[in-house]
Amino acid sequence: MNKKRDAFTLFELMIVVVIIGIVYSLVLGRFDTKRYMKIAELGSLREIMRTKHKEGVRVDLYLYDNCEKSALFLNGEYQEDMKIDIKPKMFKNLKVYKSDQFANEREINFSPVVIDDKLYKVCFQFTVFPNGSSSNYIVEQDGRYIIFPPYFEDVNQTNSLQEALTLFTHKNQKRIDSYE
Repeated sequence: MNKKRDAFTLFELMIVVVIIGIVYSLVLGRFDTKRYMKIAELGSLREIMRTKHKEGVRVDLYLYDNCEKSALFLNGEYQEDMKIDIKPKMFKNLKVYKSDQFANEREINFSPVVIDDKLYKVCFQFTVFPNGSSSNYIVEQDGRYIIFPPYFEDVNQTNSLQEALTLFTHKNQKRIDSYE
């Protein structure tokens, strides 16, 4: 008597699942998503940078050579194999401001950076610190102002420098008042 098989045995199914798992891990192992970063919009920069952050690690993004090139540093070490996709025009003509407690702005000039034993002038720098907080300043771009507050508050945008300064100073003042 010949019996006709209509289904797989449990052992055969387990073998297939193991083979699929091995192939899946081999394929995904070649695509390290942490080695690639795409910056499509300046306002989302902090969230994109936080994807590279691990607790206790400092992440610095530097834009140099007239904002045509970028470099990522983890705890002060240059990550030459990290690919960063930026649109250079997105970072052209940026002005970066800090504000004092009296809501007076001052433009920031970034310190140069050393990459491959060469010193480069930095046109923009953004940092996510080991505790997860980030650079805090106001960035002017094409008539709009993007406010990067410290710590974990949301990034805001406005069309007026005075409003940006007020928002930036007000948030900082609230934080100072809460410590007193």
